[in-house]
Amino acid sequence: MDSSKKPANDIRVRFNTRISGIINYCQRLIKENNLRELTFSAVGGSIGTLVTAVEVLKSLYPGLHQVNRLATISYQSVEEGKNNEVQSQRLFPKLEVKLSLDKPAKTGEGYQEPLSEEQRKQIADFQNKRRQGRQVRRGPPRRGIRNGQRRFRNVRRGGFRGRRNGPISRGRPQMGGRPPVRGNRNNRGGRGNGRGRGGK
Repeated sequence: MDSSKKPANDIRVRFNTRISGIINYCQRLIKENNLRELTFSAVGGSIGTLVTAVEVLKSLYPGLHQVNRLATISYQSVEEGKNNEVQSQRLFPKLEVKLSLDKPAKTGEGYQEPLSEEQRKQIADFQNKRRQGRQVRRGPPRRGIRNGQRRFRNVRRGGFRGRRNGPISRGRPQMGGRPPVRGNRNNRGGRGNGRGRGGK
């Protein structure tokens, strides 16, 4: 939403504009500046964001009159080829919406009356159901996570490695035990037993 070098109530919706940002900005204008009229404009893919924001505002503030104006704008680009320049032109739809607490003098094509109390209630119920649906889809919090931290079980890594004469623990000896006996060069047990020699 670009608000530089233009009136405060002239809101241009961009492709990456968030609906929540539009709502918060409009609420600030209505409460702090006591504005009775808001003008919106969007081009191409941002029209959907504009339509949603306008419907939310009409459900929040009763008595808003809406006037729509649909137009087409063209963008021209020049590309340099090998022999000559190629000029291309693309057309994009543009939507302009005016919300006003005062009824316009002329109500023709593109005019929409303020929402009734029943319609505003239906929109509010629909929005609440969407919020509840999102919370249900997320599900309960995962086990083992408290205060943003993950709990791990106290599991000893490693384990036991098989030996010919029984399991011998890796690493440090267990409490109350003795370190494993590796044997000497002439009497090795387990993996270190010499080839072709019998154990003594």
